[in-house]
Amino acid sequence: FGSSVFRGRPQPRLTMPIRGCTEHLHVGRTYHEFDNLRQTLGRSSDQKFDFVVIPLAAPGGTGAGLEFRPSVDSEFALDAEVWASRVVGAVSDSLGPAAFAGDLAAIASRSEALQTELRWGLHLGLHGILLPPCLEVDGCTNYARTINDCLVSGVFGQPGSDGVPVAVRVSADNAGWLAWNRLRVLCNHHQGLAVALEFPAKVDASDRELLRWLGEPVLFANLSTSSFVENKQGFPVLPRKQKSLLLELFHHPCKVLLSGEGDVGPHLDYVARLFQSRPAPTQAELFGQSHLDCLQSPLQPLQDNLDMGTYRMFEEDPVKYVQYEEAVLRFLQERLAAGRTAPFVVMVVGAGRGPLVTASLEAAQRAGTQLAVWAVEKNPNAVRALWHKKRTCEWSCVEVISEDMRVWQAPRKADLLVSELLGSFGDNELSPECLDGAQRFLAEDGASIPQSYTSSLEPVFAGKLWDELRSNHEAKHLDMGYVVNMGRKFCPSVAIQDCFTFAHPNLGLGNDRYAELSFELEADALVHGFIGYFDCILYGDVRISIHPKTFSEGMFSWFPMFIPLREPLFLRKGQVLKSHWWRRHDSSKVWYEWTVSHPVPTPVQNAGGLSWSMALS
Repeated sequence: FGSSVFRGRPQPRLTMPIRGCTEHLHVGRTYHEFDNLRQTLGRSSDQKFDFVVIPLAAPGGTGAGLEFRPSVDSEFALDAEVWASRVVGAVSDSLGPAAFAGDLAAIASRSEALQTELRWGLHLGLHGILLPPCLEVDGCTNYARTINDCLVSGVFGQPGSDGVPVAVRVSADNAGWLAWNRLRVLCNHHQGLAVALEFPAKVDASDRELLRWLGEPVLFANLSTSSFVENKQGFPVLPRKQKSLLLELFHHPCKVLLSGEGDVGPHLDYVARLFQSRPAPTQAELFGQSHLDCLQSPLQPLQDNLDMGTYRMFEEDPVKYVQYEEAVLRFLQERLAAGRTAPFVVMVVGAGRGPLVTASLEAAQRAGTQLAVWAVEKNPNAVRALWHKKRTCEWSCVEVISEDMRVWQAPRKADLLVSELLGSFGDNELSPECLDGAQRFLAEDGASIPQSYTSSLEPVFAGKLWDELRSNHEAKHLDMGYVVNMGRKFCPSVAIQDCFTFAHPNLGLGNDRYAELSFELEADALVHGFIGYFDCILYGDVRISIHPKTFSEGMFSWFPMFIPLREPLFLRKGQVLKSHWWRRHDSSKVWYEWTVSHPVPTPVQNAGGLSWSMALS
């Protein structure tokens, strides 16, 4: 922190509520030895720590079965709720990967000793358990096999479940990530294994490579006093890379561990001030937090009628309808400047409960002109809302039509066709098919809002989401796309690539597509699938977008699309991932297919739309 924070007088110690989430800081103090646990807890609490980390074994007490000597006499040393909320246990470092090199009998003995310590910690119902550091050394494969035994036998709890979370200590540098990835693969990507991320004083990783940890199940950020450097005023601060990573981890439910000899109060103060330096969340961020990493099936508005709650949520977007109003205004201003006269015929297709009608009328008022509006909606429940607004909102120039836009016979040609039929991947809610059916009643020189939209893709590491889909035990769940506000993710590619583009009016009258997209990776990474976005030109230079490069700030009507691979692919920095994408249709549905052809070929997913499709009726 800058000198102005600390200059002149000691800063008051900050109080941190005992909750592990993104709104509250949760910090523990690591003790490598202690005499009296109750006194240690009291001392740490006085120092404003929320919990402690203690060794599970007494000094020299590692062993199997009854040979194991715990660091506390019995479970009665503390009440159950104190064990669960204020104590994390650390498995002995002597039972780390290096201990698992040697003959089979020695490996079996150490495996039993490790499981004995684990089971003791689980018996106590601790706040968490830390496993020895994950290293690429002789014995690491046997170490992984022992951990995998515990995972498949149900010894570990799931992160976020009622069980005791278990995290393996991992260095934040490149070697640490490669060792962790090896362990994760050997344990078959099991959800029960998490990370306690150790921050070394010097990190051998680029800023981009450090961002990989944002996609990992990091439960603890482990800071030693040696992780810090002194600033010009003599106060401990984290180096730039470590500080940036910790700030990013604060967006996840990640607890902080502090270890080291002597007074760690200044280090705790620094962490607390860093946490409180984060900007307040925006309205869109607050909305997104309730949907974080929650897989949702995309809407199918042609097949299903939306409910009131869905309409209401979309209508609360503070950006989308402002942009629509601006787009209609641009259209009207252009026509007026060209000498066209009112009233302008506007057909709002898929009118819902009327927000696009309102936006169009307000644009006309700003332009000083009149409209004749047809609001076309197939959902009879939404039509009732349109009738209500026609009666109560001075919609004298609005005709409400309870019809499907594809079959309605319009009484006259429209100057402007307005719609909001986009999905997270642009065309996945069948906007092209809907507007193709409606464009027959567009005047020869008529226009559409939107004018065009383009979907785009990039590869993503998203282990949490992929694990959740795999756990359904049905292959079809990995052959489907999902709307999701991704929290734990890492995007390793150099650039996002455009996929499919659609323009309206559609003069080609064909909506099947094929795209070949290649992505160069900027870091070693596992790829679990792809993130899909869209960028939409409403009119002229007025747009709405969820593409990261052109994102409409503050808009929350759409989350990105997650399109998984059946198996994750490991790629090295500089390698190219080549993918292929199809949009296909038959008489009843539209669907996507996708595959990877390089560096290794994968099966074409969702062939024939057997797992996932969009119904045409």
